[in-house]
Amino acid sequence: MKYVLGVLVVALLIAGGWYLANDVEAPVTDPMDESTETEMSDMDDENTISGSVVEIESSVVVDSDPVVIDISGHNFAFDQDEIRVQEGDTVVINFTSTDGFHDWVVDEFDAATERVSAGNSSSVTFVADSAGTYEFYCSVGTHRQQGMVGTLIVE
Repeated sequence: MKYVLGVLVVALLIAGGWYLANDVEAPVTDPMDESTETEMSDMDDENTISGSVVEIESSVVVDSDPVVIDISGHNFAFDQDEIRVQEGDTVVINFTSTDGFHDWVVDEFDAATERVSAGNSSSVTFVADSAGTYEFYCSVGTHRQQGMVGTLIVE
């Protein structure tokens, strides 16, 4: 929706600029002048519309605020087992270890925090550019196999 709105705004700005640059003036007619009506009715449809076709190519980048997720890990679980974001969101994961040595990883977006010990934090930023369901996990030792996993849902 933001992308469509951005494209519409850009198209309106370009059309307005073209209009102003070409100093287009609407014909002024006297409503009492009957000859104008006769002249208009004598014209065929092909001649009533004239102008140029302007092709517009644009790529609009809409800056939006990132989705910030604060998540913590302890032996052997995360405090959230599900995270939901929208496709195209820039996601910031702020990960904190509350005990033990852990990290936060999601392979499909090549996103991983640093491994941190209890009381320390690390962050990772990525773009969720593909809808789907993905597993996030702790890559330390056998933590993943012991259940330190969750689900990232990109809608």
